[in-house]
Amino acid sequence: MRIAVVDDSFDDRQRIVKYLEQFQNEHNLPFEIKVFHASFDFLEEYHGDYDVIFLDIEMPGSSGLDVAREIRGKDQSVGIIFITGLAQYAIEGYEVQAIDFMVKPVGYYNFSMKLEKAFRFIETHREQDILISNKDGVFRIGVSDILYIEKDRDYVLFHTRQEDYQTRGSIKEIKSKLGSLAFSECTAGCLVNLNYVRRVGKDSIRLTTDRELPLSRRLKKAFTEDYINFMGGM
Repeated sequence: MRIAVVDDSFDDRQRIVKYLEQFQNEHNLPFEIKVFHASFDFLEEYHGDYDVIFLDIEMPGSSGLDVAREIRGKDQSVGIIFITGLAQYAIEGYEVQAIDFMVKPVGYYNFSMKLEKAFRFIETHREQDILISNKDGVFRIGVSDILYIEKDRDYVLFHTRQEDYQTRGSIKEIKSKLGSLAFSECTAGCLVNLNYVRRVGKDSIRLTTDRELPLSRRLKKAFTEDYINFMGGM
């Protein structure tokens, strides 16, 4: 497992690395740990190759929230845990789907609980592909690239980060393909990838792409519960 620690404080970086090494020894897990003292250096090197990122919110230059927004533009599956001296910043973690946050100074027990939560997040978000076919051929789509899926008469439309795909079928069939992956129905015939939900409102949801989708009264409770559970109850 590859883990990045991004914090401008030497003492705080060292504390997190020490805790990672302790956790690694206690659970006999192989970690590859890389430390960054500046957000710019981290973003310059980032290529979507980390499993978990411990990210300080208050850093000079780009803040941890700015860094997380940029990361989420290219990577929906990495687990982000914010480290902050002020708990008031934590609520903004919803916007970038952070797993959780820790308030400095971080204690080992709290740290180990958050790291175990990160493992569960990673398992839920592990990359999977599905195949769809239409008149143009057969396409392999990464589930993490799907924003939402909606019914269109005898067809199903897959709206992805890159483009849209249409195939014959039903939402029921797609649900069976997706299994227990992180999708929930916001209206009848519209499945949303919970990775891309930024806000759940009174009668609509907003995606991280700023697209608004309707949220039916009948499905609102179930959708909201699915999203809270997906976020680990944060």
